[in-house]
Amino acid sequence: MLLVVVAVIIFSVSGTIYGKREIFDRIVFSGLVIVSIVIDLIALSAIIYRLGEYGFTPNRTIVLGTNLLVLGNLLYIALDLYKVNFKNYDIRVVEHSVAVYLPVYGVWSALVIFAFPIIF
Repeated sequence: MLLVVVAVIIFSVSGTIYGKREIFDRIVFSGLVIVSIVIDLIALSAIIYRLGEYGFTPNRTIVLGTNLLVLGNLLYIALDLYKVNFKNYDIRVVEHSVAVYLPVYGVWSALVIFAFPIIF
């Protein structure tokens, strides 16, 4: 679900209308990112609890890694949204931060596909 939220942010930021509505869009994006970070932290606490209680499995490890990646991406987006909202940066800064983080997802996917079968 968090990946869907990140995707919504990505596509919404790229389609932002510049002008009066831009301020409303930035507030909505900021609220969405903050709520997503809180939800991700709750999910991470549940995952860490399960890891401590039942041990590591491939699925739990993948879910933990994916949630950590999403949390990092959301924190990076939140930092750039802070710059946009309070330091008068352009909204394109957020677009750039989203684009820079996409290869990280690619590396994680390759690791899951090729290394995890060998490790587990």
